[in-house]
Amino acid sequence: MYHPIGLLLLLSLLGSRARAQTDVREVVTKTIEDTYAYSAGSELAVEGEKAEIFVETWAQQKISVRVVMAARHPQLERAKAELENLEFITEVAGKKIFLKNRRRDATVQPESELTVAYYITLPEECPVYLKSHFGGATISNLRNRLRINGEFSAINIDNVQGLLDIRTRFGDIVGEKIDGNVVINARRSDISLLDVGGTFTINAQYGELKLSPNVNMRDLRVNADKSDVYIYEPVGGEGLAYELSSNNGEMNLPDNLRLTELERTSEWRRIQIMPNAERSGTISASVTFGNLYLAKQQRALEARPTRF
Repeated sequence: MYHPIGLLLLLSLLGSRARAQTDVREVVTKTIEDTYAYSAGSELAVEGEKAEIFVETWAQQKISVRVVMAARHPQLERAKAELENLEFITEVAGKKIFLKNRRRDATVQPESELTVAYYITLPEECPVYLKSHFGGATISNLRNRLRINGEFSAINIDNVQGLLDIRTRFGDIVGEKIDGNVVINARRSDISLLDVGGTFTINAQYGELKLSPNVNMRDLRVNADKSDVYIYEPVGGEGLAYELSSNNGEMNLPDNLRLTELERTSEWRRIQIMPNAERSGTISASVTFGNLYLAKQQRALEARPTRF
């Protein structure tokens, strides 16, 4: 006769062993590699479905693409069959290169864990368009035009200059060292931007925005609804002018700040802060049903030349 504690311990061990056995996954992968010649005017478009997309640059005048597709399932044959249902499509029309992944039979719901990863290397001047659903995108070192349309996809951008157009729903944006003409439209997405300059227009709903511009910021315009906005004034940014407004929210400002109250009611506040040096840029933010914070950056950002 088992002691109750011993019986409980035995059942626990058997349960752990059963879980360990069911957690075993057979993994089947398929890798596709291709290379495309690049010349002025070439453009790359990628449509990733439940895919991670990685884009980086090199000095060679060609576009290298490696796609890794994988299926994980306790049954090897099931993993193989569902991997075969994944297909990778390429199309070249003139100088435009289109890449896409999808399920051949979209009516078959997979039992396997399916993953797709794009590893793309291209010249820094190559324009890129990414469409990502239920995945993610990581882009670095581009110098021309970048467009992103994301849904349920995290977006990471590092050291990118040029024309940027980013639209996202339910996908957070993290960016560093961005300079150019940038437009961001975000819904239910958090945005964190560090060391950014140029001209930015950000329209956001239902998110948290943390923005750290550098002294090269010429014009930053933020329109936020039901969002909290944090703006960190750069060290050496005495030439920046501010116009800030808050509707049905709090405005938190540094102490001893010389400002002009343009308008103030129980629900609405609008202020202006003039620069302490020759004007170099303007930051304006309008927040509705959210809080607006203005604070100093804790450290100076590295001074970098800009082309925009």
